[in-house]
Amino acid sequence: MTAWMAKIKLSRPAVWFCLMAAGIAALAGPEVGLAQHAAPLYGPVGVSPAAVKQGRLGSCYFHASVAAMASAMPDVLRQAIAAEPGGGYRVHFFDGRDELVYQEDLEYAAAHSFDHSEGAWVRVLMRAYAQRVLRASLHKSIETSSQIPVFVRPMALSALDQGGGVLMAYDRAIRMVVSQDGEIDKKALKVKLGEQGKALGIPASITEMISGFLDEKGFFEGVEQTVRENGEFFGAYRSLSQGGIPAEVLRAFVGTAHERGVQDRARTLAQLRRLGQHDLAMTAESGSPGSFDPGNWWVGGHAYTVLGYDEAAQSVSLRNPWGGHPEPDGIFNLPVTVFLEAFDSYTASGEED
Repeated sequence: MTAWMAKIKLSRPAVWFCLMAAGIAALAGPEVGLAQHAAPLYGPVGVSPAAVKQGRLGSCYFHASVAAMASAMPDVLRQAIAAEPGGGYRVHFFDGRDELVYQEDLEYAAAHSFDHSEGAWVRVLMRAYAQRVLRASLHKSIETSSQIPVFVRPMALSALDQGGGVLMAYDRAIRMVVSQDGEIDKKALKVKLGEQGKALGIPASITEMISGFLDEKGFFEGVEQTVRENGEFFGAYRSLSQGGIPAEVLRAFVGTAHERGVQDRARTLAQLRRLGQHDLAMTAESGSPGSFDPGNWWVGGHAYTVLGYDEAAQSVSLRNPWGGHPEPDGIFNLPVTVFLEAFDSYTASGEED
């Protein structure tokens, strides 16, 4: 402990965060874990709904939202992704923040069937969004901690954001210990944090500190809640309808989104008309079986992409993010009367009229 720390009698968390701020700042420089690009960024159909195929995770809300944006505003997604000169990709979000996605994590996601889309672009967006969610959780845990002095918090937050190593250590460690239900064990997480810190070249003293965060009041609980709510991004093979909210995904990339139940027929039809008149991304979330014929398209508790609305024919065009069911590409049309019965809610980009 330095003399000035001893003089003001900093608590253990304060010492940890101060030392970490200095240690991580020293790590800043070449980003951790970058490698040359492997899989091509785009497949034969580029940024389009047809390229989006959900993997083995219950991430329908994410894939349906990405397919909706690919349909209505493909340039927004193309412009959000920039290749890094040394490998990996940088993803730019609507609020101005960036996340750097590492090739190693893209390969992990592909190997574990997080995503089956054509090209790497959906996996890039998925990993960037996961890092964004985790970073926000760690920020909140630091900002609301009763153990970290107010004057230390800016240094702690700076330490988290510099170099990328700390965030990557947490992200990769969580993926190694998360259960199918999205639960994580603190003891196992601490062990994996240590291993990942070493693998990422973080000094042992710093690795010990970031593992120690989990013992501070409320810190682990904040991380645990984030993983429970967004488990699909970390490899939790959870059941349908446990996933996140499409509006949060849309807001991250385009700034505004709203969600409504379909019970208000007039409002829902007005939104469907807006879909055809503007470049809007829209998803629909199915409910429970009803009197309609489920045919070969029905999946309960599932998010679909709304591709279009033909007012003259009173028909809604949708796509299952599985890329199938129905075969061959997951696209099908429903009479608007069936749509209103089969779906509980919808989510759309932009402000509501």
